[in-house]
Amino acid sequence: MQVAIPPPPVTTPPRRSRWWHERPLLLLCLLFIVVAPLVTSRIYASDEIQYFAYTHSIFFDGDLDFSNQYLHFYESDKVKFERIYEDLYKKREPLTNLPLNVAPIGTGLLWLPSFGLAHVFVLVANALGASIPANGYSQPYIVAICLTSYALGCIGLLLSYSLARRYFDPWVAALSVVTMWLATPLIFYTVVAPPWSHATSLFAVTLFLWYWDRTRSAANRTMRQWVFLGACAGLMMLVREQDALFILVPIIEAAARLWTAFRERDAAVRQVVFSWMSGLFLMGVTAGLIFVPQLIAYRIITGAFGPSKVVLGKFTWTSPNFLNVLFAPDHGLIPWTPVVLLAAIGLVLLWRRDKLLTTALAAAMLVQVYVAGSFLTWQSAGSFGQRRFINSTSIFVLGACALVAFVLAHGMPRWVPVVVALIFVAWNGGLLMQYALWCSPQRQGLDWATVLRGQLEMPVRASQLLWDYVTDRSKFYRSTRQC
Repeated sequence: MQVAIPPPPVTTPPRRSRWWHERPLLLLCLLFIVVAPLVTSRIYASDEIQYFAYTHSIFFDGDLDFSNQYLHFYESDKVKFERIYEDLYKKREPLTNLPLNVAPIGTGLLWLPSFGLAHVFVLVANALGASIPANGYSQPYIVAICLTSYALGCIGLLLSYSLARRYFDPWVAALSVVTMWLATPLIFYTVVAPPWSHATSLFAVTLFLWYWDRTRSAANRTMRQWVFLGACAGLMMLVREQDALFILVPIIEAAARLWTAFRERDAAVRQVVFSWMSGLFLMGVTAGLIFVPQLIAYRIITGAFGPSKVVLGKFTWTSPNFLNVLFAPDHGLIPWTPVVLLAAIGLVLLWRRDKLLTTALAAAMLVQVYVAGSFLTWQSAGSFGQRRFINSTSIFVLGACALVAFVLAHGMPRWVPVVVALIFVAWNGGLLMQYALWCSPQRQGLDWATVLRGQLEMPVRASQLLWDYVTDRSKFYRSTRQC
């Protein structure tokens, strides 16, 4: 006799039409299409170059020696890319003498199909009379990977919507998704600077959480479902090793199911234990197999089956900056992205609806904070906001949905959450435009006097800055030399 597991609570009326007929979903897709032409197509930052180096080297060289990739960028602009030469090309792994690359391989692998299509496009165009360098560095290749990151980020947001609409009204889900896109650093890392790993991380983590939630309504997952869940977990690990911690979610689910079985003293408790333990084992084995390319990359680059000592040297197990990651005025998640505080309040409300869902997601979120606080580079200095938490966007969406649904159920007019969302979007947009104008030292953390003064100036300057963004990105971005 198996323990009967009730399905997750459904708080919305039965749907009368197919999901693809939902107007909120169609409007979300339309918004993604409208924004797509604004995606910036360039490779600039150190992390971006490291992700790109995997794609280019695998496709053109068939190896993981990134010397020629780093030299290409350095020789294209020796001032702009001086740190690439000093910090990546000249620093070598002691066991292999290969240049450093501390980025995971997953994003580079996800870019490979579109990168290959861009190469075919270039070859065909050249055969028809064009003169485009078919070297992997020309604009078609860069456009391909940037649009791929943007598309994966949008798919991650659509999966967040699909996850949220299982529990909330579609309009509430759509409003929360748009808010968590436009009022957080996610908009920067999907549109302004897409060649990082954060858009792909959002996709991989949300796919994992979406499929986990979709399959937890059954008494027991089938073997095929456990395998696919493990494949999603392996993909998360390939994109960013930190994302592997979301495997905690099904582990908490298993613990809750086993506790229920023991508490009810079910006669088939041994069978229940075997079923869940074998499922978790199958998921883990599958995830490990998918993670093999990263292990191979580790071995080739560092000479060991682990990351570079440069990464390990930045980590300490005591997480001394756990609270700073959340609340530090200059680098904390909440000061940079205050809308997250409302999402956290919403998670408390979500617990009343679905305790297992909320407990699992909150635990995964706390582990992310712990890991971020364990790095000496917890500030993400120079970045736009606390980018390490973009992988938790779907959790923020659910929290926002719970809060909006709560206030609407208590009589608040529907236009009030929309106005509040617009305020947070405007704040984040003003901060983003300020960030584009700041020189490098100012990007190391928020100086609130400067920020507040700049936010007051943004309504006057916004139209010109947006025009510069569309027509000439060099004007929109202020380099260090202009400060």
